[in-house]
Amino acid sequence: MLTETAAPAPGTKPLEAGDAGMAGSGIRRLLASIPLRDYRFWIIQFLIVLINIGHLRLEEAQVLGGEWALYLLSISVLLIPVVYSALAFGLAGALPTAVWALVLSLPEISSHTWTIRFGILIQFGIVCAIGIIVGIRVDREAAATREADQANLRLSRLNATAAAVAASLDLERVLRGTLRATLDSRKGQIAWIRTLARPHTSGVTIIDASLAEPPQRLDDVQEALTLAACQSGTLQRDEPGGKDPHTVVVALRSGERTLGAIGITQPEGVIQRDECNVLDAIANQLSVALNNIFDHASTREALSDLAEAKRNLETYIELATEAQEAERKRLSRELHDDVLQSLAVAKAQLDAVSPNGASEDTRGRLLGVQGILAETIGSVRLYCKDLRPSLLDDLGLIDAISWLVSELRSRTALDVAMVVEGPRQRLPERDELLIFRVVQEALRNVERHAEATTVRVGLDFCGDRLTVVIDDDGRGMRLSGESAKDFGDAGLGLRGMDERTKLLKGSLVTQSEPGKGTRIALSVPLPQDD
Repeated sequence: MLTETAAPAPGTKPLEAGDAGMAGSGIRRLLASIPLRDYRFWIIQFLIVLINIGHLRLEEAQVLGGEWALYLLSISVLLIPVVYSALAFGLAGALPTAVWALVLSLPEISSHTWTIRFGILIQFGIVCAIGIIVGIRVDREAAATREADQANLRLSRLNATAAAVAASLDLERVLRGTLRATLDSRKGQIAWIRTLARPHTSGVTIIDASLAEPPQRLDDVQEALTLAACQSGTLQRDEPGGKDPHTVVVALRSGERTLGAIGITQPEGVIQRDECNVLDAIANQLSVALNNIFDHASTREALSDLAEAKRNLETYIELATEAQEAERKRLSRELHDDVLQSLAVAKAQLDAVSPNGASEDTRGRLLGVQGILAETIGSVRLYCKDLRPSLLDDLGLIDAISWLVSELRSRTALDVAMVVEGPRQRLPERDELLIFRVVQEALRNVERHAEATTVRVGLDFCGDRLTVVIDDDGRGMRLSGESAKDFGDAGLGLRGMDERTKLLKGSLVTQSEPGKGTRIALSVPLPQDD
C-alpha cells in the first residue's frame, strides 16, 4: 500500500535537520567561547605539558615501580589543571583542557598493554567527567549571576523611572528623566517618547541615545511604528513575527485613552523579551505620571479660570457698589435740592396764609396740611441722610456712626451706646462709606429682627487695624455651616456686609446662638503713613 507523505511547508525544515542545526550551533558557540586570549588558559595547558614530561621522565627512570604500581599517578595529577580550568572558565575551559591532556598522554598510553590502556582511559574518563560536571556547574552559576545582574539592572532602571516620574510635574523634565532611565548605558540604544496633542497642549517628541549623540528626528521605521502604536494603542515591532526585533514601540495608555508612545532602537543587537518587558513596565509608570501631569495641568487651568472669574466678580461688585453709592448720593442731593426745597416753599406759603375770616373747617384743613408737610419734610430729610449722610462727608466716620446710634435710640426703646477707643483718625472716603454701610445694615437688622433691649457699638483704633463691634442681647440666630463665617442662609443683609468687607480687604466674624444674642466684629486695615 502506498501512502502519501506531506511535503514540508515552504520555509520549514525537517525535525532532524533542525536538531542537527541546533547541535552544530551549540558546538560552534562552545568553540567560540574557548578562552584563547586569556593567559591563564595557556598557563594551564603548559602545566599539562610539564606533568606529561615529568611522567615520561619518571617512567624512563623506572621510579613508578612497574606497570601496576604508580602508572596512574600522572593521570590523577591531571585532575588538578582540568578542575582549575573548569572553575576558571567553565565547560569552555574544562573540555579543551581534558582533550589536550588526553592528546599529550596518547604516546605514553600506547606503550602499555591493553589492560593498562583500559585502566588509563577509565581514569581519563573520570577526570573528564569531573571537569565537565564542575564546568557545567560553574556555567550555570555564572549564568545565574548574569541573570541576577540583569534583573538588578532592570530593577534599577525601573526604580530610576519611578524616581523620574515622581520627582516633578514638569512634563519635559519627567520625559527626559524617563528616557535616561530607559537607556541601557552598556549598549548603543536610541530611545524616544512622543505625547499626543491635548486641549491647550501641543504634542512633543523627545529623543535621547546612549554611547552616541541622539538624532534630530526619527527615521522612517521609528516614525511608522510610533504612529501605529499611537493609533492602535498596542505594542509594535519592526519584525512582523517579533522574533528578532531591533525597534520596539509601546503605547502609553491611561484607561481607554492613548497618551502617546515610548520606543527604543538597538541597531547593533536584538532587543530581547526581557528588554521588551522592562519597556512595557516603564510605559505603565510613565502613563500614570502623564495622566497625573495632564490632570494637574487641567486642574491648574480650571483654578486659574476660577480665580480670574472671582477677580472679575469682585471687580463687578466693587463697581456696582460704587455705582450704587453714586446713585444714592445723586438721589440724596436731588431730594434735598429739589423735593425738599419745594416742600419747604409750599409749607412757608401755607404758613403765610392768614386763617382770619376762614371757617373753622377751613382752618382745620390748613393746619392739617401744614402738619402733613412738616412730617413729609422730616421724612425726606431722614431719607436724604439715610441715602448719603452729609455728616460722613463733612465730619467723618465716627460722627456718622454716632448719628446712626442717636437715630436708633430716638425712634426705638432700645438702650443703645457707642464707645470709641484708641487715637481717632480718618480713613479714605471709600473705606469710611463701606464701614458706615456695614454698621448701618447691622443696626437695621437689630431693629427689625433681633428683639433686643440693649445694643453696644464699639470702635477700636488699635495699631494698624480698626475693629468695629456691634453687640446685642436679642434672640440670636442659628448660623448655617460649621463656621460662623458662613453666611449661607443669613439673609441678603449679611451677604451685603460680607461683600463690602471683601472690598475693604478686612474680615467679618458673626457669632450668634439662639437666645444668646448676636455679635458682629468687623476688622479692617488702617492706612499707613508713608
